[in-house]
Amino acid sequence: MDLNELKKVVHQVIQESSLSRIRQHVEQHDCAIITAFRNNPSEHDSCVHDDKAPSIHQDQNLKPININKLNNRDLKATLLKLGYGVTAVDGTFVENFSTPKAVEVKEDSLFVVNLTDNPLFYNQIKNLGKKYCQDSVLIVPQGGKDNKLYGTNKSEFPGLEQEEPLGNFVYGKSAEIMTKVNNRPISTNEGLQSYEKLSRLEKMAVSAIAQKVLK
Repeated sequence: MDLNELKKVVHQVIQESSLSRIRQHVEQHDCAIITAFRNNPSEHDSCVHDDKAPSIHQDQNLKPININKLNNRDLKATLLKLGYGVTAVDGTFVENFSTPKAVEVKEDSLFVVNLTDNPLFYNQIKNLGKKYCQDSVLIVPQGGKDNKLYGTNKSEFPGLEQEEPLGNFVYGKSAEIMTKVNNRPISTNEGLQSYEKLSRLEKMAVSAIAQKVLK
């Protein structure tokens, strides 16, 4: 077996292991998928919250990709501070789906696990979706059945506080988790993180960021 073939085998094993862990989390807890990425993070027409919210990075000297990464960093820190398990996932999403303004957005999404079965989990996910002006957040009930998109801004699809049924969570090959909206693929690329697993300095940084976002 040559080096390239060995790399492929190792990569496949890692992906399958990652998929197994995701499946386990979905079977044991409520989960969600959320991101702070937007095609144009400086556009606020569809947003629910004040566009001058201090938690949202808007430096006009930064490229959109850098603004998105800063916002996603803050979102992840907030989710960790709230006590949820978080792992980064790769994927694409169609912003303003089924409208003339539709555009495919490459995004660093966050797969979130309600490790403590907090009854406020979905409300907090929805509120963070609104804060970061997302078209929607993906709600995954325990067991992975009857999933849905929940609208968190004023875009046409699915619409603010409207729900779009997605059916059941579908596990594909190569650690891809397929939803039924444009068949968008999402694959895990790191292990689950939680606040308790962070170092003391990491906890201090996460707490400072979360305090800014949640105030």
